[in-house]
This record gives sequence, structure tokens and C-alpha cells, in this order.
Amino acid sequence: MKENNSTNRDLELDEEDEQTVKQLIDGFDKIDQWNPVSTPNLQWFQQNVELEQKRIQRKQWKDLIAFILVAVSVLSVVIAIVYRQPILFLYFQLVGIILLPLAFNKTRKRVSKE
Repeated sequence: MKENNSTNRDLELDEEDEQTVKQLIDGFDKIDQWNPVSTPNLQWFQQNVELEQKRIQRKQWKDLIAFILVAVSVLSVVIAIVYRQPILFLYFQLVGIILLPLAFNKTRKRVSKE
């Protein structure tokens, strides 16, 4: 008797599964009808790729120029400090050495042991 009940349940589940799959397929078909999928034109795609590459190249040049300007200005300040007042340079080095572990400690993420 139990085997018969389990077989009936399996058949009911199989029918329900088939109905669910059919409903999903019908729903996906309706979505495909509402929003047809089309591949873009090759020329349009190539134009967009070229524009994006040019944009990235311009951004990289701007970043490089900004980096060089900041580096030159920092170096200029350090050289001026070293030649004019070396003690001030040593104070900056000492403050940097003290603050460096604090900066690393603050940026490190804490992981809880749960």
C-alpha cells in the first residue's frame, strides 16, 4: 500500500514538474516576443570599441601627467627642505615612521572569529 502511495505521489510530482516547466517555457517565449534579441551591427560595435579605446588612452595620459606633476612637486619640496633645513626633514621622517603603522593598522580589515 505504501509503495502504491509513493508511486502516486511521484506521478503527481512529475505532472506538476512538467506543468511548471511548460509554464516557464511559455513565460520565456513571451519575454522573447516582447523583447526581441538582435545582434548589433559590426560597424557600430567597432566604432564603440575604438571610441572606448581612445577614451581610455586619454584618461591614462591625464593620469600619467598628474602623477609626474605630483612626483616632481613632492621631490622639489623634499630637496628644498633637505638643503635649507635638514633638521626639518628629519622631523618629517620621524613623524612618517610613527604614523606608518597606524595607517596600516587602520586600513587592515578585522575578521571576526565566528
